[in-house]
Amino acid sequence: MAISDSPIGLTAATRVPVSREAQRTGSPPLRHQHPEIEMVVYDRGPVTMSYGGRRLRVPPRQLLVFWGAMEHYAMDAAPGTLAHIVYVPLSLAIRWELPKWFMRRLFEFQVLVAPLNRSPCPDSDLLKHWVHLISISSFESERIVALEVEARLRRLVLERRFSHVPLPRAQGGSALERMVETIAQRCLGPLRIPDIAKVAGLTPEYAMRLFRRHMGLTMLEHITRQRVSHAQRLLATTNRGVLDIMEECGFRSPTRFYTVFRRFAGRTPARYRRLLRQ
Repeated sequence: MAISDSPIGLTAATRVPVSREAQRTGSPPLRHQHPEIEMVVYDRGPVTMSYGGRRLRVPPRQLLVFWGAMEHYAMDAAPGTLAHIVYVPLSLAIRWELPKWFMRRLFEFQVLVAPLNRSPCPDSDLLKHWVHLISISSFESERIVALEVEARLRRLVLERRFSHVPLPRAQGGSALERMVETIAQRCLGPLRIPDIAKVAGLTPEYAMRLFRRHMGLTMLEHITRQRVSHAQRLLATTNRGVLDIMEECGFRSPTRFYTVFRRFAGRTPARYRRLLRQ
């Protein structure tokens, strides 16, 4: 699945995350990436969420804020759980001139978790209201949502009561989790499939089969997606040259870098940067 195009406007949706029972019957979680800032609340829980290989248990009715450029998905949700989501274009968030330290946390792929909020209303009610307003598809309703989203983020900045999810060490957990965490930690450097399999205590052949069966893509595709996500972050937040970024993100061939970046991001690195800055 390709990373979605550059900012598509302020959007919102209510989705049904995959439950543990559905996963057992073969329904894979919906993995996705996009360039927007994502705000989500699960109305039941807890829900397990994966973000760039990190696993976290998300309590119900608490607001999560993160940059969607890193592959993420929800799973192990309680039956009947709904995810209320708002996608904020990166260009809009930058225009709001939120504090640099706050934006830096998002660009460093931290998942910010707000404490349970009751004033002026619970975040679950707030996001459901935004989803409803966006569904009206009018200029005024979208303008109201933009103002309220900005206000909620500014309250989060002002209170500074949120926590964030650090990158865990690649130890413990299942073989699959150890492989995913190892890739998340080491994907920017030289990384061979036998090295990943060794961390999980598996043969390379079995590790590749296990990874594809549970993740829905090959290990090499997953590594490439993580590298493209890091390239997107550097293109959006720095003035570094494209070839310099290419090398930092683990690519050795410009042809290979341009090909995979265009496949996942929908356009060349230079055009991706220009569109974000417009």
